[in-house]
Amino acid sequence: MSRTAIYPGSTLGIIAVNRNGGALIAAAKKAGFNVVVYDDHAQPAITKMADETIIGAYNDKIKLTQFGQSCDAVIYQTPSVDSRVLRYLSQYAIVPQGINGLEIVQDRLMERAFLDQVNINIAPYVTVVSLDDVYQSIDSIGYPALLKPIQRGLGEQSMIIKRQSDITRAADFIDTGTYLLESWIDHTSEYTLTAATDGQDTEIFPLAKLHFNANRQLISVAAPAEVQDDLLKEMQRIVKSVANSLQYRGIFSINFYVTGTGTLYVKNIELGLTSIANVYDTTTNVDQYEEQVRATVGMPLHLIQPLQTGLLMVVRKYQQVAIQRQWLLKNNWQFRFFNDEEGDDQSILGFVWVTGSTNLVDLENQVDDTEVWQEPVTEKKDNGQSNQQE
Repeated sequence: MSRTAIYPGSTLGIIAVNRNGGALIAAAKKAGFNVVVYDDHAQPAITKMADETIIGAYNDKIKLTQFGQSCDAVIYQTPSVDSRVLRYLSQYAIVPQGINGLEIVQDRLMERAFLDQVNINIAPYVTVVSLDDVYQSIDSIGYPALLKPIQRGLGEQSMIIKRQSDITRAADFIDTGTYLLESWIDHTSEYTLTAATDGQDTEIFPLAKLHFNANRQLISVAAPAEVQDDLLKEMQRIVKSVANSLQYRGIFSINFYVTGTGTLYVKNIELGLTSIANVYDTTTNVDQYEEQVRATVGMPLHLIQPLQTGLLMVVRKYQQVAIQRQWLLKNNWQFRFFNDEEGDDQSILGFVWVTGSTNLVDLENQVDDTEVWQEPVTEKKDNGQSNQQE
């Protein structure tokens, strides 16, 4: 991809923001850019630092034209934006992240074909369009298996098939179109490698280890995570292979499964900013937001250096009272809360960074002692569906 410089004083457009959008806007403003945000609903708590916010549907060509004409470049924060919208905006402004990578990660079949092409180990899968296809394919895939729509999108669900009797429930799950039936990888650990690429050079953040609860909600992110050297080198090789082939500029992450025997599988590719990569706000010399701006405006990437060991803890609304107590007590914790009145008790309230020791176990014990993240005992009916985007 060719590199086009966009200088301070220019206007950077950001389309579709979530809770991480405020930090991206702040990074762009700090770098000297004017910022215009386009979103399909008002989020004043997130967009208040922007110079202008345009609210409109993603198929409103009049407002999209207004947005595109007011920007020198347009970037997206998450891959939830329809690639056709960015193609339309490219008539009026540079789209430095490109569109090719977005089209690949939004289509699970294209993503897996891409990963196959660059010789990366992924879970076995087949495509299905009907319940009969599921019955015919399940023996080759095995139990448990995941049934997922080909197209990624907000609010989608995947379905886990643990036994043959579960397949009948897929009749309601499969509506129209093509689905992916994929083997569930029985794994012992999950990791993420986040990187920044400008289309030529790639800078990789330290490896992060993820911890989920029984309902597959993200609880914590630890960095830098320790794994065997050969495993880390293979993860880094995969990240560089993807960066060299994806035709993309900006922040991206690759999520990994590691099995009990040490076998490595790629779960998926994520473009744009992630909550997971917020762990680097305190553990490296540069965060994902600054690197995103640098990669997309034509600056050289900042060389990434680890600074300290840290834990990123995800705080949900039901933990509000408990975390307020720690806010008054902990001198080695840093906090970020979101002024978001929407959402239920399970929605994200903020993040906590726990640092101050080079020993990750010490940090984890400190968190455990507070009992803030002790899982509540709840009865949850197993309907076979997961809110995971994967």
